[in-house]
Amino acid sequence: MRKGYSRTAEAVALARALQRTLPRGQRILDDPYAAAFLQNPYLRFVAGSRLSSRMLSGFLDFWATGGQEFLAIRARLADDQAREMAGLGLKQLILLGAGFDSMALRLQSSLEGVTVFEVDHPATQAIKRKVIAKFGTPENIRFVAVDFERDDFVEKLMDAGFDPVHLSLVVWMGVSYYLTAEAMSRTLTQLRLSSSTGSRLIFDYILQGVIDGTSHNIRALMAARRVALVGEPWIFGLRPEYVGEYLGGFGFNLINDYEPDELRQKYCPQRFTPMDCARIVACEREGV
Repeated sequence: MRKGYSRTAEAVALARALQRTLPRGQRILDDPYAAAFLQNPYLRFVAGSRLSSRMLSGFLDFWATGGQEFLAIRARLADDQAREMAGLGLKQLILLGAGFDSMALRLQSSLEGVTVFEVDHPATQAIKRKVIAKFGTPENIRFVAVDFERDDFVEKLMDAGFDPVHLSLVVWMGVSYYLTAEAMSRTLTQLRLSSSTGSRLIFDYILQGVIDGTSHNIRALMAARRVALVGEPWIFGLRPEYVGEYLGGFGFNLINDYEPDELRQKYCPQRFTPMDCARIVACEREGV
């Protein structure tokens, strides 16, 4: 059972903070809040030093090529989806496993009239609430503390004022890799039952070939071994050719299963291709 805040959330915040060291025209994501969430003194120092940030960024480009691009694009794509849906009458944004993401601050002007539900473990959320308060907590944020091992997150959402009738967007990033197939199915079923027609879900996944070791992508297999060694193994994956069918079984229509090259052309044509062992999916709750 987790006793402290999520170190993974902190690592992702660092990736967003490193974007700020790039010239404005080269940034995939411009997140002026990311560095404030760093709790580790060393990481705060690195994020605050342009030289140290560039050195770390260069090392990461070698050690995990495309990783920085993927993490930045993941957040940028979620932002784009939220902005698009805000123009279509979006009423609720659910950040499921919100970590230290600062979307509610980055998109504050675009999300006026949209209730943002920040759903995460109490330990991570306690730190996040303190940091956000320094910038002035937006009135539309609802913090929903959930222990995913014990609590029903939909029940907690309802208690916080979530209404399944309203048009919603669920952002669920960096989570599916660590779930069992049963936990993945249970969550998707819960999301279907608590979503209105036209509501969207955006999430990322690891390729099944990396999970079961049949992939010929040596870099991806090495990455899988690294995360396993630190105690956070990737255990769930999908095959792109079956993603639409898989989601259809839970009542979601596939909008796009973004390929790495597509994301590179859209967001960073002058940089590395986002890591090719992961994909990002956008789907929509189908009508009854």
